Amino acid sequence: GGGSYYQPPSLVRDDEVVKEVMPKGFYYTDAINDEACDFIDSMSESDQKPFFMYVAHCAPHWPLHAPKDEIDKYRGKYMHGWDKVREDRHSKLIQQGLIPSTWKCSPRDEHSPPWENAPNKEWEDARMATYAAQVTIMDHGVGRILNALRRNGVYDNTVIFFMSDNGGCAEYLKENGEEGHWPEFYGGLTREGQQIQVGNLPNLNPGGDETFMSYDLPWSNASNTPFRLFKSFVHEGGISTPFVVHWPSAMSSTKHSARINNERSDDYGRVCHSPWVMMDIVATCCDLAGVPVPDHVEGESFLPILHGNDDTTRTKPIFWEHQGNRAVRDGQWKLVYKRWDSENTCDEQNNKDDVIHGWELYNMEEDRTELHNLATQHQERVQRMEQLWFEWATRVGVKSWPLKPLPEGEKDWSNLPWMW
Repeated sequence: GGGSYYQPPSLVRDDEVVKEVMPKGFYYTDAINDEACDFIDSMSESDQKPFFMYVAHCAPHWPLHAPKDEIDKYRGKYMHGWDKVREDRHSKLIQQGLIPSTWKCSPRDEHSPPWENAPNKEWEDARMATYAAQVTIMDHGVGRILNALRRNGVYDNTVIFFMSDNGGCAEYLKENGEEGHWPEFYGGLTREGQQIQVGNLPNLNPGGDETFMSYDLPWSNASNTPFRLFKSFVHEGGISTPFVVHWPSAMSSTKHSARINNERSDDYGRVCHSPWVMMDIVATCCDLAGVPVPDHVEGESFLPILHGNDDTTRTKPIFWEHQGNRAVRDGQWKLVYKRWDSENTCDEQNNKDDVIHGWELYNMEEDRTELHNLATQHQERVQRMEQLWFEWATRVGVKSWPLKPLPEGEKDWSNLPWMW
């Protein structure tokens, strides 16, 4: 989970918790990339056996921590605000051929004010500049990893997967680590003994180790362009992530034509919009290694796509449940449910009438941004897909939400991250 980039609280090396104070100049993202490059070099010094490496970056998870010189490169670039960012990003996605023009951009989230009404615009610019700096530092580190593969002569025959684990995060972080709210656990001392100020405090600039901020709902809404909602939900803004695959020596040479800066390009790679899920990475790695997929792994291999067969699709539905939010994707159709309050739980008795009120149905080929709910027009499909979801939930042991009864008068805050 999230923690200081200058003094990470949960580092482990060879099953031993790292307890020492990090030296001045330590930055979590750089350290992860250092370790990755060292690992590649060490494998090259051995007998050239194939290796598996998982590089799990924290960036750009909160807190907003980055060196000032990196943040300064982006200061002022976001003063036009989140509404313009969303508009520009949507246009660029279409221009580059990454999404079809038929996927309209979702409206600004209802909990986000228009940029012209936002207070503290320079501070908002600083928050997004810090977030951009975190991504840039990670990106530079990925470049270092690729260079390590090149200098060891294994770049062309190494399969590289790159993705995020979820959509943008709208979590707010209660000011000042207020007692009774979990961010208080991050309000300790810096390496120099300075008190850490937890919360999105406009009187402080983000980035330093004495701060602990998030970039909040409006910028998360911009990050998730063109989709709806955020991490913790199972609409596309919460679960959809681009997945980049690179494997020069074996991937099909089929080219994808796109227009970049109004000029046609035929070396832009290929874009495949069929849905896959994390379990499929396991199955694909087994396929790559030429070993059978274990029976308990429910993933499916997408190796044929890497060899140029873009018509390959998943044969079985994909299911989600997170804190009472639930969804099923079956071919071009997605059925999704957003839990609104603590009375809505994940048991069949309470939800068997959710044909229209609760469930939403979308044709994802035509409406990936989930703007046109077709549940009333396709009630039989809703019922069939709902039944699939409950059969899956029973099989894998999905528990009703909330897991424990809420105290009288208390809200279930899990679906209200912008109020944390």
